[in-house]
Amino acid sequence: ETPDAVSVVLADPQGAPISFEAGQFFTLVLRIGKKEIKRAYSASSPAQESGQVRLTIKEVPGGQASPFIVRDLAAGYELEVLGPSGHFTVPEGTKRLVLIGGGSGITPLLSIAKTRLAAGAKEKIDLVFGNRGEVDVIFREELAKLVEEHAGVLSVRHVLEEGGAIASRTGRLDQVTVLAELDEIGAFDGDEACFFVCGPLGMMDEARAALLSRGVPTSRLKEERFVSLADGQSSAEESSESQEVGFVISGVKKLVFVRPGQTILEAGLDEGLELPNSCTVGGCGTCRVKLVSGKVSMAEPNCLDSDERAQGYVLACCSKPLSPVVIEVE
Repeated sequence: ETPDAVSVVLADPQGAPISFEAGQFFTLVLRIGKKEIKRAYSASSPAQESGQVRLTIKEVPGGQASPFIVRDLAAGYELEVLGPSGHFTVPEGTKRLVLIGGGSGITPLLSIAKTRLAAGAKEKIDLVFGNRGEVDVIFREELAKLVEEHAGVLSVRHVLEEGGAIASRTGRLDQVTVLAELDEIGAFDGDEACFFVCGPLGMMDEARAALLSRGVPTSRLKEERFVSLADGQSSAEESSESQEVGFVISGVKKLVFVRPGQTILEAGLDEGLELPNSCTVGGCGTCRVKLVSGKVSMAEPNCLDSDERAQGYVLACCSKPLSPVVIEVE
């Protein structure tokens, strides 16, 4: 797709359909050397194409999984895949979509747009897409073709740090730029638009601040993060000392010490415990455990709903103990 991003098309070996909702992701289980690595990647294809699914991955310098996928993965390779997972989906009855993306954050946004367009939707879809330069724009030609085929329904505005012929604005997608772009397309006219934001954490924080500054309620704002939520926790939300965590599995307690900076899931897996997990970014709920005692810091936003929180559930993948804790693994 670009010099550092590829699309991988997957199909079930037995020909079974691959069903998902636009905006959801799949988790690849990769065995690189002696290590098993799980990484979540959003579908970039429309949900109607159930015979296969396209995942688009951008290489992260120094990463464990993406360099292998971008450089070495070849047709014919068999992968274990979990999912689909995630709640970055369009609520029923949505009348207008405003999509704000940066870099590889375009993947679920494109799936959402293509799925709506393939379904014959006539509601307006606006995409504001930030990148460094034209060469870095994933799906540049595909987006241009979609705009041509769906004139009056889909619009795409490119914000490029280096500028260029396709750029509607030069600069970064910071709060000021996001507001300028959204004002240009009338995104705040009325209260019908649902905003979807996906991209680098810094860009997402700026976009969120821009939307909240204009009074957009969180009920009309959806966000999808491509890194572990726990990685974004500040030192103020972490214990400076190792904490003891008791994992209760089938009535048997196993004590594990969680080092500063580790998540409960990471510590448990390091000790060889059989702990359910999939996306590791707080988006699927597979690693849900019940907090029996103690205190944890859990990164937000994540997929737990208010009822689950009230019942004492936390996500092991994005929770760090602030005291000795005991958790029950279902």
